[in-house]
Amino acid sequence: MNDIWDMLHEPFPPEELQWRVEALSKDKRRALVAPYVSHKAVLDRLDEVVGVQGWQDSYEVLQTPAQPAGLYAVKCRLTIMDICKEDVGEGDSLKAAFAEALVRAAVKFGVGRFLIQLEQQWVEHDPVSGKFTPPVLGMAEGYIEPATETKPLQRSASSPIPSEVKPEPQELIDRLIERLKHAGLGKQAALIVMKYGGYGKHPEETRKLYGELRALLKGQAS
Repeated sequence: MNDIWDMLHEPFPPEELQWRVEALSKDKRRALVAPYVSHKAVLDRLDEVVGVQGWQDSYEVLQTPAQPAGLYAVKCRLTIMDICKEDVGEGDSLKAAFAEALVRAAVKFGVGRFLIQLEQQWVEHDPVSGKFTPPVLGMAEGYIEPATETKPLQRSASSPIPSEVKPEPQELIDRLIERLKHAGLGKQAALIVMKYGGYGKHPEETRKLYGELRALLKGQAS
């Protein structure tokens, strides 16, 4: 059971995150943006970890006298492995409110909670088109810092990973490998590790290694 909660808490890959504008500078050329996970990403995480039969959701549309016109509120009751948690989502449409309610209820199970610890960031913003370039996340709560070099680990596929303190990217990869072993995919994981000569010779290889191991685990769960 603990493995399930750990998997729900696991950070999402940077490519699965989306960004929203929280504030604009006076000239609107800078935007303060914050990361979030989409409704679909949450659904995929739930299906991946506990399977389509392992969770249930129910909703209630809320109406209060103080509710502003054009704003909808929905309460989601999310049940995972017989444990229930609730939260309320708001939006300018019922669809948006339903999606927000599920995301917020899932956070109470740890899904996407790591985002709370990520700081908002200022980025360049086009005042005409409203477009901006999302930040590149570093090694914060599971992300690989591009500027941080990781030393390659030379070892055979069958030899155990040393237990000494390692850089955080390597710790994440170790945890993935252990989960793959428990899922009976140790040999496939070892082949991927061998392809990169250990943890990878540079951060980009380390990032690709992590992505391939994640894809292998997701393929097993699908």
